[in-house]
Amino acid sequence: MNEDRELLDFLRDRLEGDVPRETPRMEEILRAAEAESFKLAAARRSRMLRWSASLAAACVAAACAFAVLVVPSQAPTPEATVASVIDLLRAADGAEEESSADSLEEMLLAWQDAPYESAISGLVAEN
Repeated sequence: MNEDRELLDFLRDRLEGDVPRETPRMEEILRAAEAESFKLAAARRSRMLRWSASLAAACVAAACAFAVLVVPSQAPTPEATVASVIDLLRAADGAEEESSADSLEEMLLAWQDAPYESAISGLVAEN
């Protein structure tokens, strides 16, 4: 019985300790409830924004990981790489026209013979 008395005294002190001497009016109660509700709603929105931002970041990370794993990346063939290098070398040498060679060997021979052909064409043009 003593334990119940202590519990009841504790509860009464806690409940009556926050109540002012005058009985609050309904408008004050509603105003306080609205302010508290606004604080709770703001806290809830803040938590939702954090969760939604985290969820969006996780979705983007998952999509990137999925794309890396699923999308096949095709490495260029050695022939295509050599052809690209020959085209770059021709462009560096100042060749304006595209190579009309069909095979890689013909492209390489055309690039190697380009200085000789330009020297001969200069001699033929002078005569």
